[in-house]
Amino acid sequence: MTYSVDRENLNNILVSSKDIKEYKDEILRIVPELIICVDCEQNMPAHIYNVFDHILETVNKVDSNLILKIAALLHDIGKPYRKTVIDNVDSFKGHEEASEIIANLILTRLGYEEVFKNKICRLIKYHDYYITPTVEGVKEAVDLIGDELMPYLFCFQKADLLAHSEQRYKPRLPKLNEANVIYESCIRESCGIK
Repeated sequence: MTYSVDRENLNNILVSSKDIKEYKDEILRIVPELIICVDCEQNMPAHIYNVFDHILETVNKVDSNLILKIAALLHDIGKPYRKTVIDNVDSFKGHEEASEIIANLILTRLGYEEVFKNKICRLIKYHDYYITPTVEGVKEAVDLIGDELMPYLFCFQKADLLAHSEQRYKPRLPKLNEANVIYESCIRESCGIK
């Protein structure tokens, strides 16, 4: 019973029009696995926030859709477990897979439906996937991620990028937008995307 109440509370928080930071304590109560992210710094040029604050910024920037909001909330939850320091710069190689595994456990505990859970976990797994802004690159992404999730992924990646440093998002955002335009064009022109 408690988990279904927590699930409903989390859903309500995430689709609220208020700044997600106002709910920080309640989110950490419902998803205590995020506590380790609060003090996990990201000493690297791509980031300006610690892991938890970056997560909250991403949640604030993503469209108000429950799949996107939950994916944003859990997308970097595995970073503290994958953190290494190389030449005084933090690295989080493999955090996507760790985040996917942890997210699956959390979503299962909270009682989310399997199909819903799988969409979120797939978005988390591929949230850092670079979509080459060519027809071939977009087709490759669709084959890997699935056509149904592509609009979600574009939206999610844009929000995630905007929660990074300007040094990170400025060169990457135009390429992501270009890939999105190619995707939309291919859908309209039926150029082999299923």
